[in-house]
Amino acid sequence: MRYFYALICLIFVVVPGEAQDSLINLNLQAHYDFRRDHPTVTQEFFVTDKLGYTFFFMDVNFDHTRKKGGASDFYFELMRYFTLKHHHKYTLYATVQYDDGSDPIARVWLAGLNVGNIKLGQFEINTEFLLKKEYHLDLNWQYTLVWFAAFFNGKIEFNGFFDYWVNDVDNQNWPAYDPEVAKTRYSFQAEPQLGWRFTGHWKVGSELEISRGFLGSVTGRLAIKENYQHNTWYFLPTVFLQYNF
Repeated sequence: MRYFYALICLIFVVVPGEAQDSLINLNLQAHYDFRRDHPTVTQEFFVTDKLGYTFFFMDVNFDHTRKKGGASDFYFELMRYFTLKHHHKYTLYATVQYDDGSDPIARVWLAGLNVGNIKLGQFEINTEFLLKKEYHLDLNWQYTLVWFAAFFNGKIEFNGFFDYWVNDVDNQNWPAYDPEVAKTRYSFQAEPQLGWRFTGHWKVGSELEISRGFLGSVTGRLAIKENYQHNTWYFLPTVFLQYNF
């Protein structure tokens, strides 16, 4: 636990400065998943400072097949980025990250390098390579790519990410509650999102979760219909409404 508190202190270190030196973005999204048949509320927070920036998001699921009434489970990621080098075509960052959530999710630490602010036409790209240490498991790695683009004077936004990571399936501490989990050496997850910002604060759109080797794909009504299969591709569409504070 002392390591967790140390990381929290590290992540929120901010060099004193004027308020205009910071950019703060906060949004709240309400999703409805068609195949899993349950809503998810997502909160995202982004703030810059003289050292770099901090990003945080949390998903709260309301899966009525797991819990009758109220929130059924949650997941969050907390990421701190430190600027190493500015270039006119990119920015190099060092990053430290912490992921956690409700059972069966175990805490995960990640650290690595990020190359951000890459411009490719209308797109802004961020990409990173991370070392990954999951609770009671050995060191592995993860690759992440994030993109954002705006069209038609900012009215249409296309953004998302994909993650590709390795699982320590040979470790004796790997969870045994599902035999398929122990077979999942490589995992992939992507979430492209297309939205229409119809006012300065409101956006409506659709998101598609594409995954393979990701246990969290099979929840809600989908979990009643079928068991998780580590070698199956899942395509899970949602509609969402987002408010930007």
